[in-house]
Amino acid sequence: MPGPPRRKAIRQAQCKFWGQSPCAEARIGAGELFLRACFEGRGQVEEAIARLQSVLEQYPRDRVVRNELGRIYFLQKRYADAVNEFQATLAIDPEDLQAHYNLMLCYNGLGNDKRAEEHKVRYLRYKADESAQALTGPYRQAHPEDNNERQLIHEHVSGTLAEAPSAVGKKKAKRAAAKNSIVKSAAAGGGR
Repeated sequence: MPGPPRRKAIRQAQCKFWGQSPCAEARIGAGELFLRACFEGRGQVEEAIARLQSVLEQYPRDRVVRNELGRIYFLQKRYADAVNEFQATLAIDPEDLQAHYNLMLCYNGLGNDKRAEEHKVRYLRYKADESAQALTGPYRQAHPEDNNERQLIHEHVSGTLAEAPSAVGKKKAKRAAAKNSIVKSAAAGGGR
């Protein structure tokens, strides 16, 4: 990790690239988001909003930034502005859980119970079922290969082709087993 002198040099290069003095903030999306958090933490909400809008100019389809901006509007009780941001999020991802939840809250704030209920239904529909986690937990612990498939990011371990039985071989084995059970059943008198 670069030390403070290295960071300062990087920062100066960024400012030079963006045509700003070294003390000005670089207009880079991640930097703007970090500054938004700093300004919001210090109670400078309008500056935080400006930073998020700056990021949206660069990345208009960033649903995380839209959700953050909508959340700030909601906390300021600017419900109509918040609704616009959350609707923009849903235009990007119609199943965005956070947007549906926050729209439910915004419409409650606006007194629109019908729309609030619509988004509540969608929120509950897309929300993960925690009781299913408890039911499937013991199985997933006993079968880590199945649990691997459940993870968003996971690896597939491949074996050599010699290790894997062929599909034709499996079919032949099933037919032979079925034939043997018929013969055994007939020999035991089950065919009468």
